[in-house]
Amino acid sequence: MLFAYTDEKKMIEATRVKENQTYFCPDCGERLIRKVGKVKIPHFAHFSHSNCVGLSEGETPEHLELKALFLKWGSRFEADWKLEQPLTDLPQRPDLLNEQLAVEIQCSTIQGSRLKERIIGYREKNYQDWWLLGQRLWPKEKFTSLQKQFCAFDKEKGLHLWLIEKKQIRLLYHIHNNEGLAYREKQWPAFSLPLKQIFHSKKYQKPLKILPSKENMLANKQTLSVKLGQSNPGILKLQQFFYQERRHLLYLSEWIYFPSRYFFFYQEDVFLFRYLFQREAKHASRIFTKFLAYRAANQREWLFHRVSQQEILERLYLEAIFLSKKG
Repeated sequence: MLFAYTDEKKMIEATRVKENQTYFCPDCGERLIRKVGKVKIPHFAHFSHSNCVGLSEGETPEHLELKALFLKWGSRFEADWKLEQPLTDLPQRPDLLNEQLAVEIQCSTIQGSRLKERIIGYREKNYQDWWLLGQRLWPKEKFTSLQKQFCAFDKEKGLHLWLIEKKQIRLLYHIHNNEGLAYREKQWPAFSLPLKQIFHSKKYQKPLKILPSKENMLANKQTLSVKLGQSNPGILKLQQFFYQERRHLLYLSEWIYFPSRYFFFYQEDVFLFRYLFQREAKHASRIFTKFLAYRAANQREWLFHRVSQQEILERLYLEAIFLSKKG
């Protein structure tokens, strides 16, 4: 961590300490040691026997440098940016804070349960949480379960994920993966705009078009057929559901296999949702209830803790209305 308390309960920066001074953790109150090296910038750390569950333990050089960069960048344009400020209404300490905007720069893995707890904590106390991933956690060919948990969703950007490095902030937005991972991207060079202006920006390109066609319908059926042949566990559970319905996964109405903008959230369970849409005569509440019951029975966890599942279900429903007319 870059800041600690003194004996007088004053916050002090690791680069501005005095000789023979003692320092204490803002989270747990334990005594800290100050570290200075050739790799890491000056910072405070707990002794090895500490039981503190503070949010800055085991910080990487990348994390320390990006926090310092973010503070310098934010303070150039805006007042009231605070680094490692303990919250009075939550047992959490965001990397940076500006009024109700809590910034978390994540450069290493974290337990999903701990991440969920922090996200829900911010939400319950009406903080806006801005998570930015360091390079080690950037997605490649596909998103991991952990990366999905950092995603957010809104009208302007669709499903989106913020990334950060020394020279810039990146945003992947309108993310989907029905026919391979796809997204739009926007970048802000360091110190180009105020940070809060970047976070609240609403000027983005429209989503990449996903056009229903005979070709992509057949391609999705072929993918399902291959996964069935490979005994893919998720696909076998879907097939079991359709066996109980006296149906077969590969012989449903053609429109059901059209690509979906929300495939990223539910994968092939999207086809089950559309089948329920057709079977339940478009009755939204019954569709949602039966779909979620199937997901729960098959231990399909909702990984997007920063996204309203109800909103995605409603969008999936509207998409089904549109595509059923195309079919």
